[in-house]
Amino acid sequence: MVFSSGYDCGVKPLSVWIIRLVVENGCIAGASAEWILCMMGKRGSLMLKSVMIWCVVGMVWCASSWAVGGPEIPETDEGDSFTFIGFGDRTGGPGKGVEVLESAVEMTNWLDPDLVMTVGDLIEGQCSPKQWVEQADEFREIMDGLSMPWFAVAGNHDVYPMEGQSGDYTDLYREHFGALIYSFDHKFAHFVVLFSDEAMGYDEPSVDQNMSQAQLDWLRDDLSKTDATQVFVFVHHPRWTKQYEGSNWDAVHAIFVEDGRATTVVGGHIHTLRDDGMRENVHYLTLATTGAWPKRGFDYATLHHVTQFQVREDSVKIAHIPVGSILAGDAFPGVEFDEIKMLGEGEWVAVEGVIDPDGISPVRVRVENTASRAMEFKVSMHLPSGGWNLQPLVHVFTLEPGEHKAVELNVETPEGIAMPSLPPEVVVRAYYPHEHGEVQPVSIKRRVEIEE
Repeated sequence: MVFSSGYDCGVKPLSVWIIRLVVENGCIAGASAEWILCMMGKRGSLMLKSVMIWCVVGMVWCASSWAVGGPEIPETDEGDSFTFIGFGDRTGGPGKGVEVLESAVEMTNWLDPDLVMTVGDLIEGQCSPKQWVEQADEFREIMDGLSMPWFAVAGNHDVYPMEGQSGDYTDLYREHFGALIYSFDHKFAHFVVLFSDEAMGYDEPSVDQNMSQAQLDWLRDDLSKTDATQVFVFVHHPRWTKQYEGSNWDAVHAIFVEDGRATTVVGGHIHTLRDDGMRENVHYLTLATTGAWPKRGFDYATLHHVTQFQVREDSVKIAHIPVGSILAGDAFPGVEFDEIKMLGEGEWVAVEGVIDPDGISPVRVRVENTASRAMEFKVSMHLPSGGWNLQPLVHVFTLEPGEHKAVELNVETPEGIAMPSLPPEVVVRAYYPHEHGEVQPVSIKRRVEIEE
């Protein structure tokens, strides 16, 4: 074997190929293929065999290196984090507020959190007991569509009596939603639900928005019994805000500070998003609405939303997600793409007839639903300007998969008018309904010739 350097080392071509492969891929460092081959040629077959053995070993090592190459993937522990979702107020919204709640439930199932929390005002309330039960049943039926546990918080609309009546609906609330104050642990986090309407009023915070001593004692004792690293507190009235000045929330805050753990307190009631940031070890946050009426004058902070909490032992990441802003991962199945493309080819439309320049001409249009789902269709025409008439102006109908329908459009040509440069067009529109609720219109146009 002769190299470009002029050396003829007398080594067989197969040996040359193996040694070149190993050296050029960095499996033997500090030597060139030419030098190794020449040394083999000078020192005989014994060295050739030794070098060949080392080359084969090098090739195996290189192959194993290639097989396990790539970035190092850190080990993860699924127990190190979890997500949960918070819903805002439902009360006071229009009838469609229930539909917003239904959409929020559907969207939350796509996000698949561990659990869902609320912030109170679950129903309109302040009505007769019969109406209260009907509203509670409606809310529970929608929320029970969640594929994960959800937890109620009592708001003023949930427990206040009908206007002009005495008493309250706390017993009804307990019967349909559970305890007014309670707590539970989930993984490394502790969840606390407080009741902020003990006095059945909020017009005078210094009088009717104070936490009772019994509830303060319960909270302090409850926190002492858990070794969780993160604490989440849900309460309806955001008593830490300016409009609740005069209440004894400072006493509640002092309990959280004394406890010392990272604490996130979440409220509702005001129908706007509000983040009051950190105060010592406590993060204060207020949610807006999930079906309730919007807060006028605060459009920038009022929206129907769910809030996602990504929780780790040493951090909480919060994201507000408008209702209707995300879609399921399987929202765009390939069969829909294929059917819409097929509709765009227009083979499902047939047009017969020509335009008589001196009278009324029937144009027949046959439409077939070749898709796998029912669709609405509209059949009309684009006519030249200047006195042309069409009867009827449009046909609208729905066809089930495989059905077909023939309709007739009658075109009246104006007398004594010059023929247009472009003939009239039949326009057929199919409205393809996607599984996720959107509708894709598909238009097919067919020119209709004018009889000479």
